[in-house]
Amino acid sequence: MLDLPGIVLQERGKLPSLETILMIDPGPGEVQVRMVASGICHTDIAAVRDARTVPVLLGHEGAGVVEKVGDDVSNIEVGDHVVINWQCKCGQCKRCLSGRDDLCENVQGTQAPRVFWKDKPLPLLLNAGTFCPVVTVPAGGLAPIRKDMPLDKAALLGCAVATGVGAALNTAQVRSGESVAIIGAGGVGMNVIQGCRFANADTIIAIDPDDTKLARATDFGATHTVNPRETDPVSAVRDLSGGRGVEHVFEVVGLPDLMLQGIEMLCRGGILTLIGAAARDAVLPFHPRRFMSQQQTIKGCIYGNIRPVVDLAMFADWYMSGKLLLDPLHTKTVSLEEIPEVFKEAEEKQGFRTIVEFDRESS
Repeated sequence: MLDLPGIVLQERGKLPSLETILMIDPGPGEVQVRMVASGICHTDIAAVRDARTVPVLLGHEGAGVVEKVGDDVSNIEVGDHVVINWQCKCGQCKRCLSGRDDLCENVQGTQAPRVFWKDKPLPLLLNAGTFCPVVTVPAGGLAPIRKDMPLDKAALLGCAVATGVGAALNTAQVRSGESVAIIGAGGVGMNVIQGCRFANADTIIAIDPDDTKLARATDFGATHTVNPRETDPVSAVRDLSGGRGVEHVFEVVGLPDLMLQGIEMLCRGGILTLIGAAARDAVLPFHPRRFMSQQQTIKGCIYGNIRPVVDLAMFADWYMSGKLLLDPLHTKTVSLEEIPEVFKEAEEKQGFRTIVEFDRESS
């Protein structure tokens, strides 16, 4: 058993706090990982508003080194470098058995609670809880990667890259020569952009009110940029697509008004892919008759519909070969103790991804 610091959201609408939690050893089929780094994702920040249950140990995007292995684990060894996979597939539901485990209907956690706070089991955000120096997850909740990849960059693979690149290649299945617009050029949005670049999209339009992000978007593959503070984004996308609209729009912010703009940007048969986490009570009112006549589609995207064990290792290879850009996304590094302050400044902070490094002392 370990007494550990962890970032706990005690109440919705309030900042999380650093608390002391108890971590017990992994059970059969489970693995304990010493975390090296964890990314602060919008999903973590949105939990302050939308957490399904509180209290909850936050964090889900991270990487580390295997420290303990429970009984009946054959695919993971102590010392392995791993990315946290917060969608451990059950392998038994109808979706899994039909070959669509990206749509698993029974994502797995540990067999019994392994984390406790104030003598009670503490739920983990997305069965992960990576805002803690140690995590315990099912063996399927890890993806082993090559040991020469820096783990502070590998942390980004488990959500920002998986969701963004996966959205382009798997969820929307962008094709060579198609035109796309990405609303929101943050950490996930940049990965959508480079996912569209991997797909050989012809026109890639990045839309964001931050000129610094737009300037960086061209490095990731954007062919055009639009600042909605200066130009009507719907008109701009229409102009850039010769008046017809684009085949794909990705909404990466989570605001219904921007989703409606996305629909207006689509060409006939176009696809709007929703990635941004909207508030749970948000609604999307649109004109179904016109949408039907235009034969358009709205798709939801979680985790980029990836095959975690295969794709996360592949993304690591892409990074090491220079194909996948990650270094520019890592714009700030903090200690575990500094996370509540990051949440406090979330709306004002600049950059793409803040990384928590667990051996870093608070300054």
